[in-house]
Amino acid sequence: MTRCADPSLFAGIASVLSASAGGRFRLIIGYESEEGAELAREGASIVEGSGGHALLMPRALPAPVTAFSVRMVMADGAVYVRASGEALIYLGGRAIDRSREGALAPEAELALIDEAVAACGDGSSLPRSQGGWESVGDGMIGAYVDRCASRIASLEPSGARVASVSVDEASGLLATLLERLGVPVVKEGAALSLSVSTDGRTLSASVSEEQVRAALTSALSTSPTAPTGPGLYCVDPAFVLDADGLCAGAALAVLGA
Repeated sequence: MTRCADPSLFAGIASVLSASAGGRFRLIIGYESEEGAELAREGASIVEGSGGHALLMPRALPAPVTAFSVRMVMADGAVYVRASGEALIYLGGRAIDRSREGALAPEAELALIDEAVAACGDGSSLPRSQGGWESVGDGMIGAYVDRCASRIASLEPSGARVASVSVDEASGLLATLLERLGVPVVKEGAALSLSVSTDGRTLSASVSEEQVRAALTSALSTSPTAPTGPGLYCVDPAFVLDADGLCAGAALAVLGA
């Protein structure tokens, strides 16, 4: 599912997207930590130098915001640079059929990217542009929070809304979302504790996995493209066809754990 995040990866993706788009393509680049910002900018220069157009996320943010952005700006794909040095690859626009738009790249497309990466060599001679890319504005973050709140408000509660929540989530977006939904966020004595991985995809809670899935039954995607596994919950497939620990955590607090 992941690939090594290096200059050759961006060149390989550029080659594949250029072919599928029939020319100029749009690629979003996000990153998990500020340490990944330099590689993200280098990737943007390679995308621009390869005839595409790169859109950089404004700062280190969870992966679901990058996945959300693919559909919002109708990009042909996205790369999310993880703190581990690996990358998540999303496809959209003209690169994949609409039912998989914004989802993680399937194995067949990853194989094409791998072939293109291998043809790039060590990446030292890749064309690079000195500019041309643009930044995805902070408005995208607000749009993501708005959409999550709207999605959660549309769901039927399975129990009583929790009285308070404690949050361990680096970006602050989960706390923002909970406050938007009227759920008190506290440091001590919380009725529910939520912890989200730095990349925003995996949710841990102070209740069991079975309880989480039972509470989120009405929200969880049944799409075969949605990721599965412990802590992975896809609750808004119309906009984020990937695991989203932030939206899932907020939904758990509102729907009743």
